[in-house]
Amino acid sequence: MPLQPAPSLIASTIDDLRRHAPFDAMDAAILQYIASRMSLAYFARGATVLASGGAPVSQLFVVQKGLVSGMEPSVAADEGAALTLSEGECFPVGALIAQRPSVLTFTAREDTFCYLLPLTDFEHAMDVSRPFRDFATRRIAALLEQSQRSVQRQYTSRVSDAHSLASPLKSIIRRPPVTVPPDVPVRQVLETMKALRIGSVVVTDTAQRPLGIFTERDVLDRIALAGIAQDAPIERAMTPNPFALQSHAALFEAAQAMARHRFRHVLVMEEGRLIGVVSERDLFTLQRLSLGEIAKSIEQAGDVDALSHASHEVRRLAAALLAQGVGAEQLTQFVTTLNDAIAGRALALAAEASPPPDVPWCWLGLGSEGRMEQTLATDQDNALIFVPAAGTDVAAVRQSFLAFADHANRILDQCGFPLCKGDIMARNSRWCLTLAEWQETFGHWLRSANGDALLNAAIFFDFRALHGDAALAQSLRDWLGAHVAAHPLFLLQMVNNALQVRPPLGLLRDFVKDDGDDGEFPGTIDLKKYGTRPFVDAARIFALKHGVTASNTAERIRLAAPRMRMHEDEAAAIVDGFHFVQLLRLRNQEGGNASAPAPLGGYQADAEAPLHHPNRIDPDQLNELDRRILKEALRQARKLQSRLELDFKP
Repeated sequence: MPLQPAPSLIASTIDDLRRHAPFDAMDAAILQYIASRMSLAYFARGATVLASGGAPVSQLFVVQKGLVSGMEPSVAADEGAALTLSEGECFPVGALIAQRPSVLTFTAREDTFCYLLPLTDFEHAMDVSRPFRDFATRRIAALLEQSQRSVQRQYTSRVSDAHSLASPLKSIIRRPPVTVPPDVPVRQVLETMKALRIGSVVVTDTAQRPLGIFTERDVLDRIALAGIAQDAPIERAMTPNPFALQSHAALFEAAQAMARHRFRHVLVMEEGRLIGVVSERDLFTLQRLSLGEIAKSIEQAGDVDALSHASHEVRRLAAALLAQGVGAEQLTQFVTTLNDAIAGRALALAAEASPPPDVPWCWLGLGSEGRMEQTLATDQDNALIFVPAAGTDVAAVRQSFLAFADHANRILDQCGFPLCKGDIMARNSRWCLTLAEWQETFGHWLRSANGDALLNAAIFFDFRALHGDAALAQSLRDWLGAHVAAHPLFLLQMVNNALQVRPPLGLLRDFVKDDGDDGEFPGTIDLKKYGTRPFVDAARIFALKHGVTASNTAERIRLAAPRMRMHEDEAAAIVDGFHFVQLLRLRNQEGGNASAPAPLGGYQADAEAPLHHPNRIDPDQLNELDRRILKEALRQARKLQSRLELDFKP
């Protein structure tokens, strides 16, 4: 029976709650209210805490001490729990919000105490406490934001003079924008820019809506070189349709756009009106590194040494952004954007030494590069597709491409992208094929559905055009989408293969760690194999089944969700879970550098002989918040695998 806490125990209850999210972020008054309304219940080992079905759930459970497992009624106990809950964790939040029965049966795995909060008080806390409401409605996203804020605070305490690129654009606007109407003469605009010592002017209509932008670069490109007279209206010399972001967008988003599109100014909008202009100069004081400068150094690299240096600068800036709390999705896209530029320049340098044949061709990124999910420790996975001219010797054309590709692969190796140990590179004749040959290769894998075919599909089906004729990659993508539906056995085998790798969640422990039978890294978990792979594999299968052409894991989930009848919030939680595991991998890899701080949760054999693996962590070394988010993230992976089993059940 529940034990009502005496008033003298309320302070103790508050102390218990404050050690865990979301209670650690709640106002004292509402926390006092919640503690006063809670009761404490004891459940002996093996007792049912909450049964599935029946009446709608009437109270929130918070584990005060002990361990609780949640099981689907139809699942045998030896098959593992759907989730395991330890101190500070709440359940069943979704059922309370929806006012429905629990779909899981919750059982005490050891002697357990739980705080109980009645439904009416739970609803009151939702109404008056934003941290509590955010946690209840978007739990993993709220926890992830809390973790990122913690990282940002640590960074700020170390580097007081650096501006975080996770900050909003509005935070660095120092003056209102200078605007002119489209009919103002060029001469007058130039005089204004000189008088105010500014590098840009925004051209607006009568409603102050941006029409274009005129910058110092336009003076050369659009006036001096184009020969536009200085008495001409500025609309003839401006750059039309300037790029704009909302004021709440992160500085990082502007930085990424500048690197990708090679412009130097971003308009800042708020509620439909222009409030400022952010320049590249405004953004990048961080470690004296600039995305634009790095992109320029990549583009102008005249030899392999210069390109290798630029590649090193990419990693330096990525590590700095990581330390500032930039999210995994944005950071991996940033890394991929500049790595794409490095690959493009490597191909240009390779072409100087060994020119490719003059026929349509496309360099493909595969695996994590194809998914735009490259981390700080990545090797090469690439291929080449070409279309020989009619009547030409295909073998001879291929040999020329292989020589070109070999140069490119070796240049990339010198730039910090190691050669693939499995030789999945364009210099391998198996992966330097015509469009027809690629179609035949993919078709063979679809028809055979054996172990090698499934392994190859996991790498090659995540292809993306990096350089060359992107239409060739799109043709292959269209062909694959049209043919995969005719091979249901192949998809079923992909599902069976994906379900062989389960998230390392324990029934009696938070995590199932490696026992070290192989002699390496005992007491750790592999975040790539058991963390991100379940998300990646499931997203690939759902994309193939539902005709989603995206190669990025998060985009695959977002686009496939409506076709799977998955609620938007459920899909968002899965994506957040995936990105948190990616974030832990990135932090761990950044910490593995010899000159960097100790890895976050990374494994070391001893102080004298540090041993570090880029994808392995000891979860016991994580702080309590990150341990909790990791557990929630892995639950999302398990949930996604459950959808696989349900959707492909014979």
